[in-house]
Amino acid sequence: MALLTVQEISKAGVADLSTALTAAASGGDSVVASSGIVIVVENADASPHTLTLTKPAASAECGSLGELVVADITLVVAAADIGMVTIPLGYAASGNFTWTYDAVTSVTVGVFSLAP
Repeated sequence: MALLTVQEISKAGVADLSTALTAAASGGDSVVASSGIVIVVENADASPHTLTLTKPAASAECGSLGELVVADITLVVAAADIGMVTIPLGYAASGNFTWTYDAVTSVTVGVFSLAP
């Protein structure tokens, strides 16, 4: 599992994020949790691939709504496509967001924060 570094980008730099991506790790990847980050996954394979962030708990207390079920976050990236996902801070485990992939063939990933 690789601990990725958040890369700051400007609005002008959003056009081609694929040049800043690295190979997805077979055991999954992680990043220090913070708000406002975007995980970008590029799938150059001929098959779709799925990123899965495991839920931090089975349920959570949500004020007057009571106990709510918490689900895993998944991002399915179609063949030859790019997907992006932001993750709520509540999904951090031990201060990190950690995720896995169903396969890493031709999959690259990066974590970004939009600079002001």
